[in-house]
Amino acid sequence: MFFSVILPIYNVEKYLEECVDSILTQTFTDFELILVDDGSKDKSGEICDYYAKKDGRVKVIHKQNGGQASARNAGFEMATGESVVFIDSDDFVTKTSFLQDLYESFIASGADIVLYKHAKFVNDLSPCTYSFSFTNAIENNDELLLELVKKDTYFGMAWSKSFKRSLAQDNGVRFDPTLSCEDMDWYFNLVFKAEQIRAIDETYIAYRQREGSVTATIKIKNLADFVLTLEKWSKNIESAEISPKKKLALMGALAKYYSNLLITYTRLKDKSKKEYKSRIKKLSYLLDYSLSSRPQQIKRFYKLVGFNGVILMLKIYDRIK
Repeated sequence: MFFSVILPIYNVEKYLEECVDSILTQTFTDFELILVDDGSKDKSGEICDYYAKKDGRVKVIHKQNGGQASARNAGFEMATGESVVFIDSDDFVTKTSFLQDLYESFIASGADIVLYKHAKFVNDLSPCTYSFSFTNAIENNDELLLELVKKDTYFGMAWSKSFKRSLAQDNGVRFDPTLSCEDMDWYFNLVFKAEQIRAIDETYIAYRQREGSVTATIKIKNLADFVLTLEKWSKNIESAEISPKKKLALMGALAKYYSNLLITYTRLKDKSKKEYKSRIKKLSYLLDYSLSSRPQQIKRFYKLVGFNGVILMLKIYDRIK
C-alpha cells in the first residue's frame, strides 16, 4: 500500500460525497481511504458506511467527538501506507492525476515530504495565487526551506502536503488535540525531522470557503494557543542543533506567524485578549527574522509606532479592505 488518505469528518454531509468521489476516481489506485467520523450528528457517518460497502479501499472509524486533531490521529494509527495524505472533508481534489503525480514525485526524489498547491473555492475554483516553480532548481533542503519562507509559500496546513508515514511514526509526531492551531505545531515537528522536501507546481486541492468552518471563527482560545505555540517553537528553534540556514528559515516562518498573530489579536472581539498583550509584545523580536513581505511591512511599522500603533493600523486596514 503506497498511500493512506485520511479524512477527518464532522457534520459535512453536504460536501462529503464530492470529497470522497474525488479520491476514489484517482487514476492511481494503490491507496486506502480512511474516513474518520468524529461523532457527526448529521448523515456523515451513514455516508461513510455506504462508501465502505461500495469500495474495498475504504475503511471507516466511528468515534466520539474529539476534534480534528483527535480524528487525524485516529486515522493515522490505522494507516498502513508508505505515505500519508490528509484531506479536509469539506474540500476536494481537483485532478484525477493527483496521487499518480504525488507517487512519481516521491519515487523520483526520495523525499520525506512533498508539497502541492491549493486554491480557494467558493462557487468556483479561484486561480492559485502562488508558485512552486522555483523549487525545481534547488536541491539543498535547507536552501529550499529558506526560499519557501522568503516567497511566502511555507504553509503549515496538514492538507497541503504528503509525507512518509515513517517520518511521523519514528519521531512520535502527532497532532496535539489540546491546541486550536494544531497544524502549525504538527508541521514544525515534522519539518524539524525531514531531510528532503520537494514540491509539485500543480494545484490539486480546492480549499472550500464556508461560514461556520473551524478556521472561520476566532475565539480567545485561538489567541491563547497561538501565543503558546510561538513561545514554544521560538525556544525550540533557537536552541536546536540545526544548520544556520535551516534555523533562519524556521525563524522566518515564525516571523510570518507572528504577523498573523497580530492580525488575530486585532480581529478578536473578546476583551480578555488584553491578558495576552504583554506576552505578544515579548515575541515582537521575531519580526527581526522577517523574510517575506507581510512581516517585513509590519516590522517597519512596528519600529515606527510600536504595538498599539500596529494594531490600530491593522484595524483601519480591515475596515477599508
